[in-house]
Parts: sequence; structure tokens; C-alpha cells
Amino acid sequence: MKKRIFATVIIALFLLVHVQGQLLWKVTGNGLPKACYLFGTHHLIGREQIKGFDKILALCGQQEAVVGEIDATDMTSIQAKIMQRAVMHGKNIKELMLAEDYTLVDTELKQLLGVGLDQLGTMKPMVLQTMYVGLVYLRSQNLEKQPEAIDVLFEKNARENNKPVIGLETVEQQAAIIFDSLSVERQAELLVKSVKEKQKGIGLLKRLNVCYLAGDLKGLSELDKEDEDMTPAEKKRMYDNRNADWLKQLPGILHKQSCFVAVGCMHLAGESGLINQLRKAGYTLEAVTDL
Repeated sequence: MKKRIFATVIIALFLLVHVQGQLLWKVTGNGLPKACYLFGTHHLIGREQIKGFDKILALCGQQEAVVGEIDATDMTSIQAKIMQRAVMHGKNIKELMLAEDYTLVDTELKQLLGVGLDQLGTMKPMVLQTMYVGLVYLRSQNLEKQPEAIDVLFEKNARENNKPVIGLETVEQQAAIIFDSLSVERQAELLVKSVKEKQKGIGLLKRLNVCYLAGDLKGLSELDKEDEDMTPAEKKRMYDNRNADWLKQLPGILHKQSCFVAVGCMHLAGESGLINQLRKAGYTLEAVTDL
């Protein structure tokens, strides 16, 4: 049972919250010695759904390094660090909810996982909320498990070819952003909202998948605005601030060697997205459409 609960936590992290066209970009200019590539990932889409994925993976293999949100090489260490951040110390989720909301969430988790808040109640609500939304969607699509993460495939390809994998964040930094950016009280509020608005959440994820597979960055931005679970300030901490931190690192990395950069698709889209910000920094970004 403990192994099963642990596995759900790992799924939760890698769900935080394609294709050719507008989600694979060639980066040149601004003194870059070699062309680099930028790709948007999405963890609910399997490689078999991505047109030309084998060619994209081959293109990744031609680069001198792979850059991701984190370096996922040592999964045992990653799991241990995630667990350190995922658990509330000295608190139980029962203290954070109204009795009727606690019963509602407990019932839903038991139906979904076979275990309830009596066993999961010390997990931070954001862990349970992310896990819940992802697994409810998978169940709605008659899928038994989450597809293997695309960014993990890129990193695996690099390691098999003895090429470096560079993380833009440490595991500790990413876990802190995901699990600690909001108070546990606010996290509990979002968890309850996700359970009460389950069908709405499924609908948004379905539409997100359509936009992703179409390479529709504008559509992704519009969906992000439509999703009102988080306030603009909360989304800024989750996306904009991280993009700004990554943009401080990327020039030094890209100028050192040719790179294949793979990060979550929402980090590419919008005014504060990596595509727009790299252009502002003087780089040329061209959509790759001929794979």
C-alpha cells in the first residue's frame, strides 16, 4: 500500500500542470555558434500521438546537450527529495477543510485510488490536487496509466549517447515552487474546487490536448486565461517568475554548445513565454515545420 501511495506522489509531480508546427522552434542569431532547438512538452500526451516524434527525437540526438526543467537522471534521489516537500509536518488536511468538504474529497479519493484521507491526509493538498486532476482525466479517457513523459525520453536519449543533461532548476527548487508557493489553506481550497468541478477540469484538459497537438500557442494562452483556479498573481509565481529565472541561464548554456531545450508547453506561450522573451533578447526563433 505504501508503494502505491508513493507512486501517486511521483505522478503528481510530473503532471505539473506535440508536435511539430509551433511547438518545435529553431533558435539562431545573437551570436549563437550553432543552432539550438526549443520544444514544448505535455505529460498527458504519449509519443505515439506526436506526429514525427521519431524525427524530433533524432534531432534531439544530434545536439550536444539536452536541457530540461530538471535533470531527472537520479530518480531515487528525486523521489526522496519530492517526499520531503510533499508531506505536511504537524498538520493534517482534516484541519484545513469543512467537514462536508473533507467527506467529499475522501470519498472521491477512495473511489479513484482505493485509499482515502485517513492515509493521505498528511500530504500537502497541492500534491493531492495535481494527482487527482491528472488521474481523473486518465480515467475519463479509459487510460490505465500516464504516458511516459516526453522530456524524460529526451533526457534518456542524451544519457544513452553520453551527452550532458542540464536542469534549469534543482528538484528542491521545483518542488518548493509546486508545493510551497501557496499556503496549505489555499491549496486545500483548490483541491476541494477541483473535486466539485471535476467535469469542468476534464473538459479543460481535453481542450488543452487539442491545442497542444495542433501546435496552437495562442489557444494555450487563451485556455490559461480561462482557467480561473489560480489567481494571476499565483500563476505569475508558477510560470512568469520561472521563465525569468530560466532566461538568465539559457544564454550561457546555448552559447556553450548546441542544445535541445524541452520544457512544459505553457512556458513557451504568451507575452512572458520563452519564445517571445528570447526574441526580445535578440535571438531568431523559427517554427520547424519540415520534419
